[in-house]
Amino acid sequence: MKHLLLLNIILAALSIPAHAATVRAITTDVINTYGSFSATAGGSTALSDNKIQSMISSNPDAAVFGNNSAGAYSAIDLGFGDKTVVTGAGVDLVVFSLWSGYDYSFGLNAYNKDGSLLSAYKYDVTDASIYSRCDTGDCPTVVTTSINLFDNDIDPLELADDIELSYIRLFIGGDLYNGKTGGMAAYSNLTLAGAFNVKTTVVPLPLPIILFGSGLGLLGWIGRRKRT
Repeated sequence: MKHLLLLNIILAALSIPAHAATVRAITTDVINTYGSFSATAGGSTALSDNKIQSMISSNPDAAVFGNNSAGAYSAIDLGFGDKTVVTGAGVDLVVFSLWSGYDYSFGLNAYNKDGSLLSAYKYDVTDASIYSRCDTGDCPTVVTTSINLFDNDIDPLELADDIELSYIRLFIGGDLYNGKTGGMAAYSNLTLAGAFNVKTTVVPLPLPIILFGSGLGLLGWIGRRKRT
């Protein structure tokens, strides 16, 4: 219950500082992983894809950490389930992580429906990104990174609206994107990722309902003809 409440608070709050609308889709599918992931910074027990998927889709106070060994990195391909995510004006995506006390960075690639790379940038996470602090010990320090996708070939032009995204790839560990502060490794991590813009599907009415509605309209027209 606490997890759902925290998630609702985060998503509702994001509608104010980051975007005019709330988060419409959350990454729920782990499509592929590269390197290893653990439930703690520097953890030795690697998480399976199924375990990663359950953590990032339902538990916002549990973080997935990437491999931080020298010269190594971890990456994860994430999909949005049955949601059709598209680009739009302003912020497109948001990545949630937990503040570890040190600045760090992560990379994010976005791919379209045919698997072509649309956008590839590095994002820095600092204490200025922190959404909220919790002094009671009952909830984590959540960091939100709002992402406006830019064209991979024409920097820094914003991507056009209504481009469908197939999946995103997050680089969340190792020296490739991970920063260091004060000589100490700053472990980048992931709790949730979401999208602001989705396509809505118009569900067609079943044929019996259409025929019934047409019949009512026809009866009404006949009734008016008889009265005149």
